Amino acid sequence: MTHGLLVTPFYASIVGTWTSHDTLVATPLPDGYWLHAFPFDSNSAFPDLLGYGLGFQDKSATIRLLINPKNSGASGWKLTEIQSLDFPVGMTYADLTGNGLNDIIICDRYGPSMDKLWDAKTENGGRLQWLRNSGDRDAQPHWTKHHVGNSTGMHSDLTSPAPIIIYTPAYGEDPSQGPQSWSENIAFPSQFRLIHDAKLLPGTNSGLDMVLVAGREGIALLWFNNASKKWEHRIVGSGLPREGDNPYWGSGSVDVVRVGDDPVGYIAACEAFHGNIVSVYTKPPHSTKGAASLKEDIWTRRVIDDFGPLNSAHTGTIHHVHAFHSGTGAFDSFGIACMGAPAGKPENQGVYVYTPTDKDAFKKTKVTEESAGRLAVASFTEASKEEIASISYYVPGYHTGPDPPSVRINSVEQCNMASRTTISATKLNKEVLLRVPRPGAVPHGFIPSMPLLTIAGKKHTLVVLRPDQEIKLEPSAGAKVIYGSIKMTTPNNDVVTRTIAAAVKETATTHPLSSDGTIKGGIGGAVFVLIEALDGHFQGPYRAMDQITTTNMFTQVPHVPANVKAMEFPFIKVEDLSWGDKHGDGLWNDFEFYNMTGFHIYFNDDTMEEICHMQAWTLGLGETARFHNHDKQSFCEIHYCLSNGGGEGNDYTEKIDTAAELTKSYVESRSTKLVVPTMFEHGPLWKILPNTKWTPQLRPNDTVDYPWHAWLASEFGDRPLPIVPPLPKEKQVFDLWLA
Repeated sequence: MTHGLLVTPFYASIVGTWTSHDTLVATPLPDGYWLHAFPFDSNSAFPDLLGYGLGFQDKSATIRLLINPKNSGASGWKLTEIQSLDFPVGMTYADLTGNGLNDIIICDRYGPSMDKLWDAKTENGGRLQWLRNSGDRDAQPHWTKHHVGNSTGMHSDLTSPAPIIIYTPAYGEDPSQGPQSWSENIAFPSQFRLIHDAKLLPGTNSGLDMVLVAGREGIALLWFNNASKKWEHRIVGSGLPREGDNPYWGSGSVDVVRVGDDPVGYIAACEAFHGNIVSVYTKPPHSTKGAASLKEDIWTRRVIDDFGPLNSAHTGTIHHVHAFHSGTGAFDSFGIACMGAPAGKPENQGVYVYTPTDKDAFKKTKVTEESAGRLAVASFTEASKEEIASISYYVPGYHTGPDPPSVRINSVEQCNMASRTTISATKLNKEVLLRVPRPGAVPHGFIPSMPLLTIAGKKHTLVVLRPDQEIKLEPSAGAKVIYGSIKMTTPNNDVVTRTIAAAVKETATTHPLSSDGTIKGGIGGAVFVLIEALDGHFQGPYRAMDQITTTNMFTQVPHVPANVKAMEFPFIKVEDLSWGDKHGDGLWNDFEFYNMTGFHIYFNDDTMEEICHMQAWTLGLGETARFHNHDKQSFCEIHYCLSNGGGEGNDYTEKIDTAAELTKSYVESRSTKLVVPTMFEHGPLWKILPNTKWTPQLRPNDTVDYPWHAWLASEFGDRPLPIVPPLPKEKQVFDLWLA
């Protein structure tokens, strides 16, 4: 049977073909850029990793050997510093001494930035060296450096051609000492510009190698014609077309991907330089197989994904592409590394895997949320399974994410029983991203759950309940439904269905209504947050913020990554947050108003379908969280009250004059009061489309049409605002709620 990808239009749908488990290899690192799977010697069954950043203006970069515990016998990955270099960029490896140990070939002295490249002749710039393998993974002395040559980097000048140079080693009488010198041959003096990636195709040219390069000219195949004794090239695909004033076009990274028994079944590329486009190049069924097909004019480019507009500097988020062997099926997949540009857009950060289907489409799955600059794909822990390692893209002065750089390995598997019964957690900036199975996919008899944290003596647990599955809760517990519905039978035998919100502009309890605390998954099942008061813990009213403490409960879950277990969840005064004084107007200065950032909750079979975002807030007696109407961001919000300290904490709705919003008489005369008692929630405050239950009306800018509203504490406005100095402990009482 012949397998082929048809040249009909493709698209990337976000469907969870894979599930992923993180293994944290190293964090925190000072910087991050390059990662490479590195077999230490010819007998290595499992590769180690080599990782590094570009370094800093006043501090060289450290080249680190990350030692696989399979090779060291240790309980975890170990780091050894093997060399220190100035602005290193790309690398590869080869046994240059013939002793079975792989040496490193690496270029450095690139320069401080793309606009300040070091010249090869005057500044020893674009230096190429090889590092001799010490023979000992744990050796402390640096691996010795040996010079190969120099060639100035090509990022700064985007228009002038840069030469492609072939360096050939010359050995002395004792080859075990390594090359004594290197001859230099310019294969292509002026044909290429801004090459950002190269893919070696070993032995594919009658025993000689060929190379695919990605640059401004697109994707080009390079080879040596042994008959004519000349270097030749062919443009396989031109990549992203030139558009407007964007100085980057062509391609940025490339790899070949297997289809059936064809090792070059299709080509995966990200375009252009640091761009936002994912493309594949396909050939018709029954075409020439293998690398020979790259010399033929049979390839068709298809864009399968776009991560949105570039920023003002024409920079996007995709930095690297790498083929990935799934181990099953006719089609191999490929992964992309996304830096995280622009910052604050989670969908533009992390590693995605694209898998072809038999319907001329690609399924897209996110396997890690952490920033990624480079992928290394190999069998790190199991000989029969490839895994994806990635390193954060963290280059000060160009792009840095909110988290310290790290290296991690993702074990990527097809969806199985674990994905249907397990909740996963990963660190996402300063928050946690939780992935849950769809209730309908959960097998009979399983109730996936994960403890999250405690807030003020109340434990919060995320629970997934399949349709008609029963669970018993304590009468004092609360069940905040965030997806689907639960059913309860009251003592009067009435069946009550609780969904994600109470009725419009009304409130409702979240306690179980059945006499024995039994709740049951609704028609589509449910995802809910179970809130339970802990025995022996103070339950309020809370008179000081030191009574509203939080505890990380992820420490109790074995499969949660260490960086999530190490997280803290502090309440931070809003006036101290970056957005709390965004316009310099000091709206919340001297207010006892605090925020605890929290959790993004997604389904694990559809990585971009977010269920909700959850965070916590507190507000002091007599104060206001300020009126707002969500006219800049589009979302729907429900408040769940954990503690109504003064008994009258509430939301006010309808139009308000913000100039008078601190005046009690004005607010009370023009607003509607909606008290939300402890362990209650309110229904939608947004404007509803006619003939729908909750569907929001949208404004012309696609934001949800909200009236002005605010959380106001009990005794609002009884004292001039802000209250300075703050109320003493004996007079203070805080409201505490989730949103």
